[in-house]
Amino acid sequence: MQADLSGMPDGVRAQFSRKLQYLRAGQTVSGIAQWKGIGNGGRELRSGGYRLVFTIEFDGAIYVLHAFKKDSGKGRRTRRRHDQLVRERYKVACADYAARTPKH
Repeated sequence: MQADLSGMPDGVRAQFSRKLQYLRAGQTVSGIAQWKGIGNGGRELRSGGYRLVFTIEFDGAIYVLHAFKKDSGKGRRTRRRHDQLVRERYKVACADYAARTPKH
């Protein structure tokens, strides 16, 4: 995940970071789209051609699942590749959250 973000321009990383901090503080953030395919909490931040996919499904936690530069001209093949990676990381996030959450 760190490698996904490290290839982005500083301004884009700063914008995404700021918006995630606002969300974590419970503030409303504009420019968030739903990311379909990983439950109700899948969200996407956009900045130019850059995307950051995360989930807010878990109480008190935001999991960043993927960050990438949109490949113009590649179309659906690229979207499928990103979808698959997001789904894989979402499963890992679910397991991590379950392991960290106390059982009642």
